[in-house]
Amino acid sequence: MALAAKPVAADEILVSGERITCEDIMNISPGTGPSDVSFKQWLEEVAKATTLEQFIELARPRVRQQLGANVSNIVLYKRARRQLGDRIDDTLDKLVEKELRRFVIEHGGNNAQADEALKEMGMNRATFKENKKKQILAQYAVESKMARSRPITYSELVATYDRIKEQAFVQPGLVQFRLIDISAGKIELADPDDDPVVAARKLAEELVTRIVAGEDFGQLAEEYSRYAEHYVKGSEGLWPARDPESLAEPYRALAPAAAKIEVGQIAGPIDVPGHAFIMKLVEKRPKGYLPMSQVQERVEANIEETRRLEAIARLDAEIVEQMALADTDRFLNDCLERLYRAANPPAPVP
Repeated sequence: MALAAKPVAADEILVSGERITCEDIMNISPGTGPSDVSFKQWLEEVAKATTLEQFIELARPRVRQQLGANVSNIVLYKRARRQLGDRIDDTLDKLVEKELRRFVIEHGGNNAQADEALKEMGMNRATFKENKKKQILAQYAVESKMARSRPITYSELVATYDRIKEQAFVQPGLVQFRLIDISAGKIELADPDDDPVVAARKLAEELVTRIVAGEDFGQLAEEYSRYAEHYVKGSEGLWPARDPESLAEPYRALAPAAAKIEVGQIAGPIDVPGHAFIMKLVEKRPKGYLPMSQVQERVEANIEETRRLEAIARLDAEIVEQMALADTDRFLNDCLERLYRAANPPAPVP
């Protein structure tokens, strides 16, 4: 009998084992009414300007929305409060003061500007800190539920790594090369009737022969740089390392050619419209994924975040189920009627 739940009062509902009062709903989230008043103040102003029937008709959808939007946080907040007791107050005060200082800094360190921003959100410093306390305590309730979770196993690590590696751990391919570019548009023709494409190809073949015979690739790239569309003097034809998939036309053909040779080898002439390329491979790394050993902490963080979201989902499902069992219609009607009568007290008897 001592453990039996006490009857629920008219201004309370029992949700997932937690008693929620009218004040919880009215005060938890300022800013849903006009920007310069809290939700409760807005309700009081409406109550003063309407009859009881009009007030309930106008306010009930808003209060029901407020109840549905905030009941999870209220339940989690109350659970954490019950577990931690009053000993948490000093720590919470320090944490929310820190959050308030951060908010002021985000607004240029200007207190007046920060206060104006709070006003636009329908809050002041006191309600800002109160909301932050509720957020912290609600998060604690979720984290404390997660604390009883099983340790992360190796098989879970591997499965999560495989699931997210395509989005999170792709290691792009890399290629670096020296390039001799013989552009047909810049070739010098002995006879105007000669085909510049054929002439470019012939010159490229001659250069390949000289390279194979031992001449320095970089020096030849420098010597024949006048035929290239893009060339950095003194680079000896060396291109910066890059993802081969990032190569644009007309250089896109260099990627598959690089895939067929090893570092130090020559490819060419490579014929593309208007060009004859000769490439010497300097570095190559195939596309792959960062190894598990390098990203284990990130995988573990993903698992923890997934567990946190699952814990929240379970709590929300439990709360939704309990909400369906509660007599919310009676609760909302009683809350609104009480607030209406408090906003419109009877005139004193002469």
